[in-house]
Amino acid sequence: MTEPTSQTAAPGRCRRTPPQSPRPEALRRVAALLDGGERFVLTCHARPDGDAVGSLLGLGLALEAAGRDATLYMEAPVPPHLAFLPGSGRVVTEPPVPLAPGTVLVVLDCGEAGRVGRGGERLAREATSVVVLDHHLTQGEFGRDVVRYVDPEVFATGAIVLWVLNELGWPVSAEIATNLYAAIVSDTGAFQHNNTTALAFAMAEYLVSRGADPSGVARALYQSWPERRLRLLGLVLHTLEVRAGGRIGLLQATPEMFRTTGAREADTEDFVNYCRSIDSVEVAVFIREVHAGNVAVSLRSKTTYDVAALAQEFGGGGHFHAAGFRRSGSAGEIRALLLERLARDFDDLRP
Repeated sequence: MTEPTSQTAAPGRCRRTPPQSPRPEALRRVAALLDGGERFVLTCHARPDGDAVGSLLGLGLALEAAGRDATLYMEAPVPPHLAFLPGSGRVVTEPPVPLAPGTVLVVLDCGEAGRVGRGGERLAREATSVVVLDHHLTQGEFGRDVVRYVDPEVFATGAIVLWVLNELGWPVSAEIATNLYAAIVSDTGAFQHNNTTALAFAMAEYLVSRGADPSGVARALYQSWPERRLRLLGLVLHTLEVRAGGRIGLLQATPEMFRTTGAREADTEDFVNYCRSIDSVEVAVFIREVHAGNVAVSLRSKTTYDVAALAQEFGGGGHFHAAGFRRSGSAGEIRALLLERLARDFDDLRP
């Protein structure tokens, strides 16, 4: 029998190394910079999801285990539903001022300094070097040269972090594996989204072999929500509207709904997917206005519609099938603008 390689494993055997990166040159540049550094600040996009937090914590724990000084910075505390991830208590919400000489800034799951939130652009200016590990289509400027590993075809930034660790030859502990597994589960929608590939399952297999607990991660991500989330969801589902012959679905959360239920914005994670679950819907829209005048919009599609391009027109970005943006105004105003724009692509859409 042929000995299994890193790409194929014999039945009943655990994968001993993760699948290899399709971009070895970019990977080597990133690994060399990380291997040569001693002091790091790691950050990700504001209002982070499971991929952003899992990637940040996974790489941060690996750097610390390798004897590096790593500060893990986000502009707000880790969202409550992700606080179970190992190392979440290490995250700080104030960036170092100023950065110490020789500091390398690593930006995860985010392609531009402005999306890091408070202090992102200053960190990019003061850092000795900047590394970006990301899988989003939307990439922006950092005001300087950046070493990037960006692959919009890969399902999660957590996968890129795993490739980096493998290139460095650094061990993957059970804590690191849990973070990266959670990153992959989050951005593949528990392996349900159409970005789920054989590679996603192969990486998941490897991470489970390194100590990630699939049942524990699933329970923490999907079965540990507070009651207020369900009460908010009940109100939101009453706003369901289907347009364009069933191809566009809209949901909305108002400031009054948040006040009534005591829910927070983090409690609305994945609400947009209830809209996308309708059999006829191609484009799902979830508009939430936590505080009057500040609107966030989540966009999802099933097959051929590019919601990242739509989000970019409103100042946002994301992936082909999952994107979003924030904008000042009322939910009603943003809804009207979105429907007007979507009418160009869905000719039977009526105001």
